[in-house]
Amino acid sequence: MNMIKKWRKKRRDRIYEGPCVDGGTRISNDIDAPKEIISGTLVKLSCRYSTLSLIDACEIPAGDYKFTAIRENDGAGCTAECIRGSLGGKKISRKLPIKVLDDIAALIKKHGIESLNGRYYKVSGLPDFYGASIDAEYESGETLYCYNNQDPIIPIEFAIELYRIFGMADSGDE
Repeated sequence: MNMIKKWRKKRRDRIYEGPCVDGGTRISNDIDAPKEIISGTLVKLSCRYSTLSLIDACEIPAGDYKFTAIRENDGAGCTAECIRGSLGGKKISRKLPIKVLDDIAALIKKHGIESLNGRYYKVSGLPDFYGASIDAEYESGETLYCYNNQDPIIPIEFAIELYRIFGMADSGDE
């Protein structure tokens, strides 16, 4: 290997904190991440998932969805935002009752999403996002985070119910 190639490799390894592998996979599983959330009071949620690989198996229109909800400071409601399509997609922002966060917290429990806490799986070089990620914060300080850019790791029933809770079905999206 000539000197320039060695220098480039060394620089890439330093920048990316490890060997740069095109098409490589990064996997981590935080075994200390709690698999059960004790608090039922959800403060903030960010969930992104794709139905692109589920075209025939899903009643949601094919696309990449991102849902965010944040409890307002006065505790009277939450600010919700839905985006269909990661680049220039349809964006809907609205105020929703605080009950929406309680419903989402119940959904997380119902579908066992807590068991995914601490999982991270990323495949480099994929053309689009085909997976799912969830980042949730609770009033107690507990957090829930999981990410997979290749496979939709969340149950499809959870995705459908979240789609309905955020009012996408009523927005003329279908």
